[in-house]
Amino acid sequence: MKLNQQPLRGLIPLILVIICSVIFIWVAENMFDIGPGWQAIYALFFVWTAFVVSLIEKWPLAKVRQPYVGFVFLTAALVIGILHPFIIEWLGYDKLAMAWPLISNLFLGVGVVVAFSNMFVTGLKQPASIAMNSLFMYVFAIILLLWVGFVPAIWFAFFVFFFFWMGTWPIQNVAQPGKGILSFVIMGFFAMLLWYMFNALGTSFFNPDAGLWFVIWVFWLVTTSWQLETWPLAKVKQPAKAVGGLILTVALTFVTYFIIADVLMMNLGDAGMYVWVFVSWLYTWDIVFGKWPAERASKMSVEEKTMKETSVEKEAIKTN
Repeated sequence: MKLNQQPLRGLIPLILVIICSVIFIWVAENMFDIGPGWQAIYALFFVWTAFVVSLIEKWPLAKVRQPYVGFVFLTAALVIGILHPFIIEWLGYDKLAMAWPLISNLFLGVGVVVAFSNMFVTGLKQPASIAMNSLFMYVFAIILLLWVGFVPAIWFAFFVFFFFWMGTWPIQNVAQPGKGILSFVIMGFFAMLLWYMFNALGTSFFNPDAGLWFVIWVFWLVTTSWQLETWPLAKVKQPAKAVGGLILTVALTFVTYFIIADVLMMNLGDAGMYVWVFVSWLYTWDIVFGKWPAERASKMSVEEKTMKETSVEKEAIKTN
């Protein structure tokens, strides 16, 4: 089996993601005395910045090979992302009270950009494109904070499932902006179902048990759709592929939840925060490094590498 074929193509980066996540947690706790909650906050601002980086189309380093370009953007995402809580505090706000609502709304901004195929900046070149995208997401997030507070991130799992497991089926051929509107209708519908399922089971999305289950599911959704590229169901047609992906990820979620809660007997709230760190590194690695080191940039042209590496903008355009 070749390194650049699934499952090795996804498993090798996944191993490095796990190593980076463990190092991140160890450094935070042992060198800076940062608890699980703040680790998750820093990691989520970090990965949101990586999402923004994905929209920059590797400008101005498009011709630089991996892993060099990956390390540059990884460093930028880490520094800029981690600075967010400090900037919130510098502006005179309570960073703990503001951090979770702001990051939740910023991710909704990412969802809007992807759902509408990045159409808001059509015709703009870099760096104007990334500047306008960033400005849109910040203004969008702040307006939500002022008007409604924040939008719970329960929709986010279905964002991953709908775009990266379902490939936006059955609306993949709908033109924008209809496609973006319908995408949020579908994601919102399934998010409400999950919300009421939690309530029916005697818990809530905001409780540690449901929160842990949710983030574990996000972890497996990202792992199977981004790192493993829906292997071994990549060639299965929709909707069978989506059903198979749902069954696979939910089963893995229950097994993982059982191990964390009943075998390791971890505190559910802390465990959920740790898993968000792993999720953040999952996204970030694939955005800045693609499938490196399984996919060696030295063995392919820049054009081939660009086509194969996963990014939010590429996926949005592909599914339009």
